[in-house]
Amino acid sequence: TDVEYQILTEMRGSFGQGGPQRLIFSLQPIFFGALGLVPKIQAREKRRAEEGDEVVPPPTISLKKVFQFLHRTNTALMQSSPDMALQLWLTAAVAADQVERATGAQGNFEPICYEFLTQALVLFEEEISDSSKQYKGIHAIVGTLCKIVALDPENFDTVSQKITRHAAKLLKKPMQCRAVSACSQLFWCDARRDAKRVRECLERCVKTCETVVQSDPSQTGLWVEMLDRYIYYFEVNCEEVDVDFLQRLLAICVEHINFALKDQQAEKDAKKAEDHLKSTVAYLRKMKETSPRFAELKLN
Repeated sequence: TDVEYQILTEMRGSFGQGGPQRLIFSLQPIFFGALGLVPKIQAREKRRAEEGDEVVPPPTISLKKVFQFLHRTNTALMQSSPDMALQLWLTAAVAADQVERATGAQGNFEPICYEFLTQALVLFEEEISDSSKQYKGIHAIVGTLCKIVALDPENFDTVSQKITRHAAKLLKKPMQCRAVSACSQLFWCDARRDAKRVRECLERCVKTCETVVQSDPSQTGLWVEMLDRYIYYFEVNCEEVDVDFLQRLLAICVEHINFALKDQQAEKDAKKAEDHLKSTVAYLRKMKETSPRFAELKLN
């Protein structure tokens, strides 16, 4: 691992002189090459603990030094390719979280994980301005946070709140609705269980959805997407989501789809929403047969 690290350092120094257009292609494989050292160093440390320093000498390059290398490498990439750099910050955060869990030494790598997430947020705020890229970036950050469990609760809450606020400020309302819906997952994942915050996100989504569909019936499929999200939380026993609201939301979906089907401009999208709803109802029928939680739900 020590020799590999030296090789990667030399490569980064040489490729770093190639200009911003080349950095996009040269720094990414170096980043992943360095990331590949992490499990190798962990395996070596495990062997050293079992067999002793005389048999397995300690590595010169520590895990923290590798993470510093990743930080410097991706910092150099941020201006050339913000989209790629965002993904790499998130990848590094997950790696740091995994090391924190594997070592069992609480707090050793949590600050590193939080630093990578902070850099991802800074990059998102300062370098990504296109609405569609912001939308994708929000989903990427949410997906990453849902995998992370070793983050300090206060730090997790800080990142979660920031990305949820960004989701609520997206330019297009349908994107805004879907992004906030995705952010609700941050408050019901392995790291956190906060039914009240889930409900707040979902209520905001419902209000946005109502505004969007009233002005544009072709967006009626949003209601079915919201129904799916509510079904998920009901299924995983989120106490703020009850069967009565599922029943009302199901009726709202039917009402809006029937209305949109009569609109020539919205008819095509309404049929897609209708097919989506049929699939959802079929799933609910199955759940009624197998889960007592769904027994009270009435399906026509």
